[in-house]
Amino acid sequence: MPALAVSVPVSIATVVAFRVTGGAEFMDIVFNSPERLQTISAEVFWALARPFFMAVGLAAVFQAIAGVFIALMSHRAVASVVHGRPISGKAATRHAVRRFSTGLGAILLVLVVVSALIGVGAFIWLVPLLSVGTPNPASVLVAFLLFVALVGPGIWVGVSSSMTTSAVAIESQGVVGSIRRSIGLVSGRWWPTAGFLLLVGLLGGIATQLIQLIALPLAAVGNAGTALTIASALGVFTQGLLIAGITAMYTHWYIDLRSRKETLSTEDLG
Repeated sequence: MPALAVSVPVSIATVVAFRVTGGAEFMDIVFNSPERLQTISAEVFWALARPFFMAVGLAAVFQAIAGVFIALMSHRAVASVVHGRPISGKAATRHAVRRFSTGLGAILLVLVVVSALIGVGAFIWLVPLLSVGTPNPASVLVAFLLFVALVGPGIWVGVSSSMTTSAVAIESQGVVGSIRRSIGLVSGRWWPTAGFLLLVGLLGGIATQLIQLIALPLAAVGNAGTALTIASALGVFTQGLLIAGITAMYTHWYIDLRSRKETLSTEDLG
């Protein structure tokens, strides 16, 4: 219930942001009239696209706030179960409120660093690509390998800092301390952690699609508009639950990483 109480208003706020800014208009053109984009000038294109990017920015902020809050609640709740003293949703919510500013600050710092590293790598990759192109299979392979190498530092930081919110919620670490703690825990287990994150992300995506398949019968009989509305509503309603489930799995991975590096008892998770 706390996850739903956070995610549903945020999802509604995201929809409102796209409507109010005009970002939904641009999306409608892209999906329903893409040929229009080929006939308009660059100035008109950016005039249409600017509200969309503004709405995306607002949505990212909303989702980051909700995601961090739900993660902190979920980490605390799962750790308390492992500790042997389960807590209520209200207690987990109060804990998340106390640790929220630290968790949000840590995640924003991680996002800035990861985005900067990937952005710089992608820019460096684009310079020679735009100059020489990829005219044959060999150069395509070289371009791909070069891209992976250049954005690699950003990916490394992203995976290494994946246990940051767990350290904030369970160990009460600070902004920098939680990131440092996550990097230390993932060290030596980077590849298994990367594989775990990919698997969890895949499971979350599959769960979302399966939930929205409920609307398929309506689409099959021709009521596509109603089907899309129901699918969107289901996505909004279940988003918080999926985030809570994913971060619960993160908590178990965090406990596993700690147990491999130090003597860990259930009392350490209280």
